[in-house]
Amino acid sequence: MARPKKCRWVKMEPGVTFFKPQGIPLRSLEHTVITIDEMEAIRLSDFLGLNQEEVAKQMQVSRPTVTRMLARAHKAVADALAHGKAIRIEGGDYRLVGQFSECRLCGHREAIPAKEGGDPQICPKCESQNSGQTAADDPPLITKTVRKT
Repeated sequence: MARPKKCRWVKMEPGVTFFKPQGIPLRSLEHTVITIDEMEAIRLSDFLGLNQEEVAKQMQVSRPTVTRMLARAHKAVADALAHGKAIRIEGGDYRLVGQFSECRLCGHREAIPAKEGGDPQICPKCESQNSGQTAADDPPLITKTVRKT
């Protein structure tokens, strides 16, 4: 039995999630997909200039995982550029780093998603409705988990 896939930590979702060649209607284009976690690896490695060890540490995965993510993302970008395809950024197996909720009764903070508007939530550990949103601290905790479909 394979071990479960580890979620990658992503600082933010990209503001723009689609790129296409200029002057060609989108409906007539093929497209390729880059996952949000692959985009984060590209951002950290290629844009910010971090080495793969540093990227792995930031994303909470192994260095070989970063190597595989970068290889897939670079191949998708090269395919789109070489063949005039659109690039869609979506999906993946990632967690957003940032704010979190904490149960005021038992102190549980493991992956309790913060609700909009600060409404009380049910704690998965003690089942109380005593959870509330808290600001991020070190180490950063999770606001959202997204699984690739």
